[in-house]
Amino acid sequence: MVSSSSSPTVSSRARILLSLLKTNPFRKLETDDLNANPPPFSVFCGGTELYSFPASQSDATERVQENVRHFIGNYISVLVVIFLISLYKQPIAFLTLLASFPVKDYLDHLITKRGVDQAYPFIRRLLFFISKAGW
Repeated sequence: MVSSSSSPTVSSRARILLSLLKTNPFRKLETDDLNANPPPFSVFCGGTELYSFPASQSDATERVQENVRHFIGNYISVLVVIFLISLYKQPIAFLTLLASFPVKDYLDHLITKRGVDQAYPFIRRLLFFISKAGW
């Protein structure tokens, strides 16, 4: 029988996993990592026999940061594919995205060239709020 002091308990594993919520996975990421060729997807989606549960919170943090640094190209590729699939499945969203660019350019032109933001301070605050909401 294994003693409880040598084997991790459910609460200690939960504590380790919850500590990852405070972790910045991009802390060790450098621009050279973004320029490097990503590893093949066979390595990215490799077998689970290589995985083990981290022994401590610091080990978990280190492993997450190294994983992001090593596989950033693969993560970006997966996100682009998911984004393209979602646009394919909802073409109205794609058309809305395309239509938002000229509208934003027109609003920028209207604000800066015509002085609308100076003449109507409420519009400036409204546009500032809209820009913080996603544009």
